Amino acid sequence: MYRFINNIKSTPNNNVTNKKHISNNISQSTFHIDTMREAKTVSLFSQPYLDTYNQCYKNIVVTNLLPQGPLRNIVRRVNFPPLSEFKQPGPCTPLKLCGYALTSLGGCNIGCGKTGENLMVVDEVPDLISYLVSNGYKVDTSITKMLNTSEIRFDTNTGNKLICVITYNG
Repeated sequence: MYRFINNIKSTPNNNVTNKKHISNNISQSTFHIDTMREAKTVSLFSQPYLDTYNQCYKNIVVTNLLPQGPLRNIVRRVNFPPLSEFKQPGPCTPLKLCGYALTSLGGCNIGCGKTGENLMVVDEVPDLISYLVSNGYKVDTSITKMLNTSEIRFDTNTGNKLICVITYNG
């Protein structure tokens, strides 16, 4: 059902699928890494982020899944440092330790090559929307509106806020 809803496309990875069985007879091909899957429809969120290089907090743009199309080229997997020493993961408060963040469309800023480099901040969302529309994506305003007016909140432990839901039509 998940594959049907998100139209997820699996990409073969010969390094994983051609390996022999591991000691307990479970094939390594069953351990597909999520970077081998791309979703046609993804959600974009604003998420607080601790930039440990510049010693500041910023709200970056993240996606819930690896997207299909040209947007994939500006998405990278990043570690999310804890926002506070008091926010620690636990059985009732899971914290996302890594995820997919978008890199800035404007090029490299201060701290390139360091942790937190070049990540897109929410101030760039108007430029991002222009980029998405001109590259074959549709912003699904009806789903975005439905989710934003719903009582359901996403990743409340990290402070995520839904920006929009997009679909690649390429």
